[in-house]
Amino acid sequence: MNQQRFMIAAGAAAVLLAAGVWLSVHRSNQQSNVGGEEVFADLKPALGQVEEIRFAKGDGSRTTLRKSGNGWIVVERQYPADAGRVRELALALANLKVVERKTSEPANYPTLGVEAPDKPTAASTLLEVVAGKKTWALIVGKGAGGRGVYVRKPTEAASSLATPLISADPDQKRWIDRLLTDIPGASVHQIAVKPSSGPAYLLTREDRGAADLTLSPVPRGRSPGSSMSLNAQADALTAFNFDEVRAQPATKVAPSDTATYRTFDGQVIEFAGHREGEKTYVTVAAHRDAALAAKFPQPAPAPVAAVTPAAADKAAPASAAATPQAATPAAAKPADQTAERLASRAKGVEYEVPAYKYEALFKKQEELLEKAPESAK
Repeated sequence: MNQQRFMIAAGAAAVLLAAGVWLSVHRSNQQSNVGGEEVFADLKPALGQVEEIRFAKGDGSRTTLRKSGNGWIVVERQYPADAGRVRELALALANLKVVERKTSEPANYPTLGVEAPDKPTAASTLLEVVAGKKTWALIVGKGAGGRGVYVRKPTEAASSLATPLISADPDQKRWIDRLLTDIPGASVHQIAVKPSSGPAYLLTREDRGAADLTLSPVPRGRSPGSSMSLNAQADALTAFNFDEVRAQPATKVAPSDTATYRTFDGQVIEFAGHREGEKTYVTVAAHRDAALAAKFPQPAPAPVAAVTPAAADKAAPASAAATPQAATPAAAKPADQTAERLASRAKGVEYEVPAYKYEALFKKQEELLEKAPESAK
C-alpha cells in the first residue's frame, strides 16, 4: 500500500515537473519572440517624410512640432524649434524596441502611466507622428529607472517596456530653440551701452587679434578696471540662451537699458532691456553692416607653394589636359550667421533672459572702473 502511494506521488511529481519545464520553455520562447521587436516597424523608412509631431496630455498641455522650410517650428509659439532635439526624438521612435510585454489590464495601466490621456490626473502623454496620410500613435508612460519607458498603442490592450528611453514632454519651452547668440568675445569689435542710470560708455577692440577692449570715456581721477573685467562684457554673447519667449505686448514697454554689439565681421546686434519684478526681458534687432566688415578684412590665407610647369606636367594625369579649368567660386557667405538668424526670428517678440546675462549686457560704467579712492579726511 505504501509502495502504491509512493508510485502515485512520484508520478504526480513527474507530471508537475514536466508541466513546469514546458511552461518555462513556452514563456522563454514567448519572450524571445517579443524581445527586440520594433514598436513601429514602418516608421524608419518614412523618417524623411515626417512633417509633424504632436504631444497631448489630459491636463490640456499641447505641443505641435511642424516642419517648416529647412527647419521646425513650435506651432503654439510660432517660434523655431530645436531641430537637433526633434531629430533625436524621431530617431529614438524609429528605433524603439520592445524589451518585454507588460500588463493588458486597464486597472493596472496607471501603475505604468499608460492609461488613456483623457483625464487631468493621467500621467500618460499621447504622442503622434505624421508623415503624409500615415499617423503613428503611442501612449508614453513612466520611465523605468533609466532602462527604458513604458508604452502602449492606443488601439492595443497590451503595454510594453521599450527602449531607448524617450521624452514625450509636452512643455512647449522644452522644444523651442533657446539659443540667442554664441559669438566668441574675441570677435566683438565694439560695445555701446546706455544703462538705465549712470553715463553711457564704449568698449572698443581696435583690431582683429587685439587682446583687450578699452573703455571710454574714463572719468577724471579714475582708472579702468582690469582687462578681465572689461573683456567679460564681450563674453556676454557666448552661449547666450534665453529662458522664455513671448509676443511683444500691444503696449510696448519703454526700454530701461540699451546695448549695441558690433563684431569684426560686420554683425550689429542691438539689445533693449527692461525689468518686470524679478524677471528681465530684452528685445533684439540685428543686421549686417558691410562697411564695418570691410574695415576688418579676414587675414589672407597662407600662400600655396608654387609648382613649376614641368612638375605640373609630370604630376598631371593624361586626361587632365582635356579637363576644363574650374570656374572661380562665388564669394563665401560669412561663417557666423547670427545676425541673419536673429533678424528673421526676433521680430515682434521679446525674450526672458537669465538675470546674470541681463546684468552682463548692461553693466554700469562704475562696474568697469577701479574702485574709487577714499576721500581724504
